[in-house]
Amino acid sequence: MVELYVNDIENALKNKSYFSALAMSLALPDICGAAEYPNETSTAKRYMGWYNKYLGEDMSDDRGNPYLSGEIVYNLRNTFLHAGSPNIDSNKVKDEANQLDRFILILGDGTKILCTTLFIDTPIVKLRTMIVDVTYLCKTICDRSLWYYKNNTNKFHFDFSIDTQDHFFSGEVKLPSGDPIIEALNQKLEQSGDTRRFLESQDHTTVDVITGDFNYIFSNEELKQKYLNGEEIKLVRTMPPTDTPVITSNTESTVKKESAPKKKTASPSKKKTKPDKREAQVRSFFGQHFKEKKYKQKKEIIIQAILKSKTKQQVNNALMKSFASEETGVIYKRLSPLLASLPGK
Repeated sequence: MVELYVNDIENALKNKSYFSALAMSLALPDICGAAEYPNETSTAKRYMGWYNKYLGEDMSDDRGNPYLSGEIVYNLRNTFLHAGSPNIDSNKVKDEANQLDRFILILGDGTKILCTTLFIDTPIVKLRTMIVDVTYLCKTICDRSLWYYKNNTNKFHFDFSIDTQDHFFSGEVKLPSGDPIIEALNQKLEQSGDTRRFLESQDHTTVDVITGDFNYIFSNEELKQKYLNGEEIKLVRTMPPTDTPVITSNTESTVKKESAPKKKTASPSKKKTKPDKREAQVRSFFGQHFKEKKYKQKKEIIIQAILKSKTKQQVNNALMKSFASEETGVIYKRLSPLLASLPGK
């Protein structure tokens, strides 16, 4: 993972995006320090401890001159990332030998200056100035961070889900660790004490479904424009996978996604463009009686529980898969007018 960050920093430097490169470079000792000292709770101790251990000797000299110590770089990290100023707050530097009067950052390519300290010492006034080239600083931190990462990979535990746009929509997405959405859902169930779990499909992942939806939207010029304009789009599947949640959003625009093109019949005037009477009744009832946000977020789960069930018990069982027992009781009671025609108690 550190290689990706270093590549981004190098690209930023090539394009003279110096502040972007500096921001990411100053974060690398944070990342490496957390790996080196996982039990240390102080960010400052982790940062300066790692920097001084792996970079300090390279930056210092034997004459006791001010240098880019862990304290100086951590100070720069704080003022730049937290206050937007690529400078040093000398009042917060405890090492007297490194207390500077001026810190000057050079936005250059590191070919004319690296790092130097200027002293002005007169009977009237004294001034200590450090001049640092941003490319030199970034590359020095990058080189040592990358070396450390490659030699201590087992200490790093990144929790991330990233992919490139081209690869994500290529249909070649491979997820060796399983379906990340299903994993996240099951983790939440475990944290809540619920013993139920979502099962992963052997044929596809939730990412596959999302990718398919986006490919479908971008293959239709009208839908594509709506999406790019920020309008919400609702896709209604004719045969949704039984183990994959139906992805919907509240909108008046409904687009029917066919699993396969149908042959034209002799009666083209009988095209089905509206939901059937029962579905319309259920959706209207839901809109009137389930106005809370927590129910709107699970709108399709509740609606499909009614439409797909043939008995009252089946409705209750379907709701139990997504709601706690007490919540299921509240929803079931509110639905009772719709369930009157179903058999069972």
